[in-house]
Amino acid sequence: MDKLKQAFEIISFTADPREYYPASMEHKNWMPGNYVKHTEMNIPLGQSRYGGPLVDLPAGIAYPDDLRFVAQLDLSKFSPFDKSDLLPQKGQLIFFADILNDTGKVIYADVPNDQLVRVTREHEDNFFSGILIDQIYADTETLEERYSEAEEGDEDVNEEGKVWNYFAGHEQSKIFGIYTHCQLQAEEIEEISFSDRVVLLQVGENGFNEEGVFTVTIPKEDLKNLNFDNCEFVWAQS
Repeated sequence: MDKLKQAFEIISFTADPREYYPASMEHKNWMPGNYVKHTEMNIPLGQSRYGGPLVDLPAGIAYPDDLRFVAQLDLSKFSPFDKSDLLPQKGQLIFFADILNDTGKVIYADVPNDQLVRVTREHEDNFFSGILIDQIYADTETLEERYSEAEEGDEDVNEEGKVWNYFAGHEQSKIFGIYTHCQLQAEEIEEISFSDRVVLLQVGENGFNEEGVFTVTIPKEDLKNLNFDNCEFVWAQS
């Protein structure tokens, strides 16, 4: 099969229109009307979200001092759309990261939501604000969609008259599928996407990030074995 046309099964998700920030933080002039203090949001334990001052952890698990909370996924909401059967059916995936050094930690906890413990860590640097995950659905994507029609003067035009679009895929948040990084060539993206690593999490510019994509990849065998020690964390500034 032509690699450009091969369909990748993915789990896509969208952002809630509201964004919440630490209650201890003063309201900034640049904040639009959809910004609210986190104390004004009703966020059930374990609800899937991206960033912000609230994280729901298993009892006895501490918030890593050298990392920031990035995301929390309620797998019971995602697994029904997992056609690869790689994700656990239930439990939580919790992500922490230091995007300046591309390091992080992933915690998997097979714990009922009502047994999680809410931890509040207010700060004003990376991931200070939070966004709830809204809709989750199954989708597909192809490498062919990462190409655009060539214009006069374009170089590296393929046989179909198209050129690699470095920014294609940025306005998407998902699990699995094609790797996204605006500084990589088509061959580099293809090498990663068809390797033994899978996209465990991509959070893009569809209401979550303004300029950049946060991605976590994991070896497929590690995901099958629920071993999250070898994840790779990348912030791709756009």
